[in-house]
Amino acid sequence: MGNKLFMIIGLVGEKLAGKDTVANYLVGKYDAGHFRFTHILDAILEDLNLEISRKNEIELGLSLRKIFGSHVLVDALEQRVKRSISGYRVVNGIRMDELSVVKSWGAKIIYITAPINIRYDRYMLRREKADDAVMDFEHFKQQESGPTELEIPELGKQADYKIDNVGSLDELYKKVDEIINKLK
Repeated sequence: MGNKLFMIIGLVGEKLAGKDTVANYLVGKYDAGHFRFTHILDAILEDLNLEISRKNEIELGLSLRKIFGSHVLVDALEQRVKRSISGYRVVNGIRMDELSVVKSWGAKIIYITAPINIRYDRYMLRREKADDAVMDFEHFKQQESGPTELEIPELGKQADYKIDNVGSLDELYKKVDEIINKLK
């Protein structure tokens, strides 16, 4: 799918490390198309009249992979990315063995990370999912050992770029712009 008329940027990182913030910045500044695996899962959950929660997304994603194969979500997302007319196409929230597939499309991968205490503080402020801000720090840490979270640092080692998101939004945006300038 690699094409010189557009660029695919893949985002991988722990929950609340800043993937959505980076994706939204790329959408706003560079008119990027934004594609998340959870967009597919959330559409299914909504159609089934089930709560859109992190727990339901994880269970649905794992179930779909188990029944239809490990690439079912990445194959569905590829169709959405192909239909886009944006010059930049951001694939957000890459997990499991999806990284190698997204890389095969010619994507450049950015690993966004932050210490767990910073991510927990962001969790306490976020209200994106039905189950946001309802667990204490210990439960938050326990989620880090979940099946979709364990491999993220290893995936990060395969990334083309790394952003330590520990500063201000302006600092984060500057790091993103530096990477985009290198990719042009």
